[in-house]
Amino acid sequence: MSTQRRLRAGALGILVICTLGTIGYIVLEDAHPFDAFYMVMITVSTVGFGEVFPLSRAGEVLTLLVLLSGVGFGLFTAAALVERVFLYGASRLRVRMLKKVGAMSGHVILCGFGRVGEGTWEALRRRDVDVAVIEIDPDRCERARVLGARVLEGDATDNDTLRTAGVERASAVVACVTHDSDNLVVVLSARSLAPSLHIVSRASQAEWESKLHMAGADRVVAPQQVGSERLAAMATQQTIADMFDVVLGGTAIQFTVQEMIVSEKSRISGSTIRASGLRETTGALILAMEDTSRTRLTAPSPDQVLEAGTALIVVGTPDQVNQAVQLISGPRT
Repeated sequence: MSTQRRLRAGALGILVICTLGTIGYIVLEDAHPFDAFYMVMITVSTVGFGEVFPLSRAGEVLTLLVLLSGVGFGLFTAAALVERVFLYGASRLRVRMLKKVGAMSGHVILCGFGRVGEGTWEALRRRDVDVAVIEIDPDRCERARVLGARVLEGDATDNDTLRTAGVERASAVVACVTHDSDNLVVVLSARSLAPSLHIVSRASQAEWESKLHMAGADRVVAPQQVGSERLAAMATQQTIADMFDVVLGGTAIQFTVQEMIVSEKSRISGSTIRASGLRETTGALILAMEDTSRTRLTAPSPDQVLEAGTALIVVGTPDQVNQAVQLISGPRT
C-alpha cells in the first residue's frame, strides 16, 4: 500500500472510531453529544484527564476499545505521515539534482561509486572535471552526496538512467560498477546511445578486457593488474617508481599531462615540432601524438610535421602546460 493510501486509511479509521465512540457513549451512558465526543477525544489522544461522566461496565469496555483502536490507528497514521515527509524531501532533492545534471555538458559520467569509483571521482575533481555519478546503492549514494558529488540514484545499465545523466552531452563515460558483466552492459548501452562517445571501463578479471573492447570500450583498465605492476616496480626499480610518482602527481614536483588538438588556425599548424619552438618557449614536452590518419607516435621526432587535427599529449608543470595550450591554440600572427 502506498504512503498516500495509508494516510487516507489511517485518517478514515480515526474518524470512524471517533464517530462510533461518540454514538456508543450516547447510547450506553445517556451522555450529552458534546460530552461523549470530548470523552472520545481525550481517550484517543491519551491526555490522561479524568472521566467526564460516570461509566458503567459497558462504558468502561467501550473506553478500552476506543483507547486501543485509537492509539493503533494514530501510530499507523503518524508513521505514514513521517514517511511521506521523508519521501517529499527526497523527491525535492532528486529534482534539484536532476536540474543540476541537466545543465551539465562536456562532463564525465561515472558509473559506480565503490572504492575504485570514489578514487576516480576524486582524481577527476582534482582536474576540475565536471562529473555526474550514477550509483544504485543508497549508502554509496549518500556517501557521494556527503563528498559533494552530483549523484543520480539509479541503475547505470538502464538506458533511461544514462539519458538522464546526459550521455548525449557527455565527453566520456567511465564504467566501474562492481561486476564486469554490468560494466559490459553499461558500455553497450552508452555506445548505442552516443556512438562517438569516449568510453573507459574497469575490468576486474583479465578475460573480460577483450569482451569490453568488443562491446565498444575505447580503453579498459584492470586496477588489480596495474597495482601489481606498480608493486613490482617499487620493489625492483625504486628510482623509476619514484620518478613515475613525481610525474603522476607526487608532492616533489607537480606535473600535468594534457591532451591538445592542433587546429587549422593554430600558429604551429604545418610546422615541425622543432620549428614550433614548443619545448624552447614553454618548457613542456610532447610525450606522444596521433596524426590525422590515427597513427600513434611516442617520443615523436623533432622533424615530425604538426598537421591540423593532430592530437598532442603534452607533459610539464601546470604553468608550462598552460603556456603550451596558449601556443598551440593561439592564432597565426
